[in-house]
Amino acid sequence: MNQIQTNTMKAKFNGKCVECGESIKVGKEILKNSEDKWVHKACSDLEEELP
Repeated sequence: MNQIQTNTMKAKFNGKCVECGESIKVGKEILKNSEDKWVHKACSDLEEELP
């Protein structure tokens, strides 16, 4: 079974979401997408694993 591990964290720097093009502000929840780039949590194309 292939498990995708996603880790949500809070942004430490301002940046830009490569999925929606909007800015990522410090403190917003972000995670990496399937291309290993940081995006908004809601913009990720990966589903977060439930505990």
